[in-house]
Amino acid sequence: MKTPMKAFLRGLLRLHLSRSRGLWFVVAGLTLLLGWGTLRVERALDLMSLLPSEHPAVRANLEAGVGQQELMWVVAEGGEADLEARRAWAEGVVDRLLTEGNLPLNGLAAEGRLSDPVPVPGPGGASPWPALLAVGAITEGDAAVSRLTTETLYTLAPAWLGDRLAPLTDPAALQRRLQATAKALASPEPLSAALARLDPLGLRDLAPQNGEGMAKATALGRAFTLRVRTGYFETKDGRFVLLPLVVGFPATDAKATTHLMAWLGRGAKGALPASANLEDVKRALAPMEGRAFPLQITGAHAITAWESHRLTMEVLFSLGLSFVLIGLVYWLGFRTLAGYGFVMVPLLVGMVWALGLTGWVLGRVNLMAAGFGAVLLGVGDDVGILLFSRYRDERRAGRSKAWALRAALLGTGPGVVAGALATSFAFLALAFAPFPGIRDLGLTTGLGLLACLLATFLVLPPLLLALDHGTGTFAPGPVQTAASRHRWAPWVALAVLILALVGAPRTRWEEDLRRFRAQGNPALNLQERLTRNLGASLQPLALQIPLEDPDRLPARWNKLSPILREAGLPVPDWKTLDPELRHALGSETWRHQVLEAAAKAGLDPAGLEGPLTALAAAAADPAQPVGALQAMLPRVSQPEDHHPWNLWDGFHRNRKPAPLAPALTVPIRLDEAALARLTPSVEAAGGRFVGTQPLFRVVKGIAKEAVQQAVLLAVAGIFIVIATFGRSLRFAAFALVPLLASQVGVFGALGWFGEPLTFLSLMAIPIALGVSVDTAFNLLHRARREADAPGRVARVNAVCAGTTLAGFGGMVFSGYRGLRGLGLACLGGVALALLLTQWLLPVLLETWPLEKK
Repeated sequence: MKTPMKAFLRGLLRLHLSRSRGLWFVVAGLTLLLGWGTLRVERALDLMSLLPSEHPAVRANLEAGVGQQELMWVVAEGGEADLEARRAWAEGVVDRLLTEGNLPLNGLAAEGRLSDPVPVPGPGGASPWPALLAVGAITEGDAAVSRLTTETLYTLAPAWLGDRLAPLTDPAALQRRLQATAKALASPEPLSAALARLDPLGLRDLAPQNGEGMAKATALGRAFTLRVRTGYFETKDGRFVLLPLVVGFPATDAKATTHLMAWLGRGAKGALPASANLEDVKRALAPMEGRAFPLQITGAHAITAWESHRLTMEVLFSLGLSFVLIGLVYWLGFRTLAGYGFVMVPLLVGMVWALGLTGWVLGRVNLMAAGFGAVLLGVGDDVGILLFSRYRDERRAGRSKAWALRAALLGTGPGVVAGALATSFAFLALAFAPFPGIRDLGLTTGLGLLACLLATFLVLPPLLLALDHGTGTFAPGPVQTAASRHRWAPWVALAVLILALVGAPRTRWEEDLRRFRAQGNPALNLQERLTRNLGASLQPLALQIPLEDPDRLPARWNKLSPILREAGLPVPDWKTLDPELRHALGSETWRHQVLEAAAKAGLDPAGLEGPLTALAAAAADPAQPVGALQAMLPRVSQPEDHHPWNLWDGFHRNRKPAPLAPALTVPIRLDEAALARLTPSVEAAGGRFVGTQPLFRVVKGIAKEAVQQAVLLAVAGIFIVIATFGRSLRFAAFALVPLLASQVGVFGALGWFGEPLTFLSLMAIPIALGVSVDTAFNLLHRARREADAPGRVARVNAVCAGTTLAGFGGMVFSGYRGLRGLGLACLGGVALALLLTQWLLPVLLETWPLEKK
């Protein structure tokens, strides 16, 4: 690698000295082309953007609707005094959405099943929840909903009641049941009449009245804290009026969510606003004329919108703070800011190129990759600092500009390039990780570091040649002598290493992925408050039972039902009918017998056609209850991908994952503690939970495996550069010192400062690996040819180390818990690696030198 690199650097030197104008045109063209790519970058600063959507377990949750078609909850909180006003507000919004969206009031489509949501005023709008409309229509006696409910219940009856259906084959008992139904329908009590319409054969009387399931169902109904209204909920104490709306776009679209929240706050009138920000949303949700009470909004969409805005501000703040800290470190190291511009101008050009490459290659920046700017600031400037420092030293020694540039490019350049390539390859190796968050971090940061390296070698030399007039910092002066090494320095480095080793076991792993969440998110705070008040989370949760062999469903159901009953859910066992009873209920003779008895009792036989057909079909075919349950569940439509074209998606566009095996999905309601307790038992019985919390649990396991692969890939990338550039075991052994120290520093910093190791701070492991070799390579390269290399590079390496720490230091002051933990872990890992590079490696080099004789 030495000869090609030297040849490349010599050729670049000739171009700078003879054809610098042509290089300026190249730089301008690249900046325009890649600058266009910066306009294509989308922010995906939410948890959903990190998910490996091709993983079967993740796909099962996504296809169940998590993050795709979740409910947005608009909440009006108050007291008894304004309860009527809050009800009128909710009814007005529901009526407006129903009228403008042409959604039936009963929530049913023309074919007699639950309607698909109809967003108002269009694809970026919201729709009432059809399932809630249908439930509300039952209490109002809607004929279509009652018919659908009755046919569904009668389809489920054989699996629910089993041989308890035997009295239906007794003509006398059947006649008494139908007479009781006719009497209840004529009763002035609305409840008795409604139950008779829903259950004309009185099957509810065949259920075990004193059984465990019935008792739990009764207790659960009494404990339910919400009253169902047409299109909205109301807590029994009147404190909350909750309007659930179906949003037809993914939760990752924070821009569309912001527009929708502002529109809902203004009464859902007119068209969606052309532009809106969170300040507009706050004003729209505040009390206004015609609405004296404030509104609040929660749900996955609202939480993500607030987080995306907050994280954007945090990233910009961290970058700005990092710029200031880097300037301070530069002044402390060189006692002048004269060269700060020479380093920062190429770095800024490189960062524009990096963002442009991200736009063309990925088209997005996700939550993990959001901190890549800090990496570029902290590591990308090392190239400029090392080259500028060598050039300035040569000029102060009295050499010409051409000779000083030659010394910088050919003397310092190879080590700089090797270190930058090692860091870049460590990140680019992460592109092969099967996890989008890690993959995007590796691509954005790896390509960004290469962009900063190229920009510095193309932009810095012309700046030096054009602006160096032999005065100021470039004026001849005393030559920098090798810094003396303190005898206590290596012992201090070892002491800090031991301190980090002691702190590393104190690091605890945080299971809860909500450590990602920004503090002070009003949507998240509202969701947690409602969870405490309602006794269960508003986040979607369902039980899935595989249907690859439908005949095994009853056995699987009966394994799961005791587990769910233990948690207080009234889940009955799946019953099987006696063959003779099955034949009797499925016969035409029995059907005609029931219709004749209905006519004698004064009932309309036509009204029994549907329930009898459903009961006969379910008795003859045990798979019918499965179809009935699935027909009642809302269909989740996967949103179309409207992202602009990019290289990565274009390369993988034809790779379609295999379809998931069919499964029965049953919505349930559990608190988080019960969910965590039941998950192992449910999975052992052949089922699985899907929903927001189960998804986070699955992702946590995938992420831990992916991080292990990422570390191995990063180490492999670094070793490739070490093997080709170092070409000796001793060089490789010395290079390993900062690598290993960086990992100790990551865990030691988290342990001593009490920060947990979270899903996000795990990424400090490959980051610290990548950036810990930069200054070490500069030292080891110079040590091959200069016996006093450690002393000569001590100051410039210290400045590089300080700017790297300053780059990550901006994140440590973030109010976003995830970024703060990531910044602290990176700071600890990089600091310890650089400390050992500065104070321990010189002792090792003095004992076992690398210089060529």
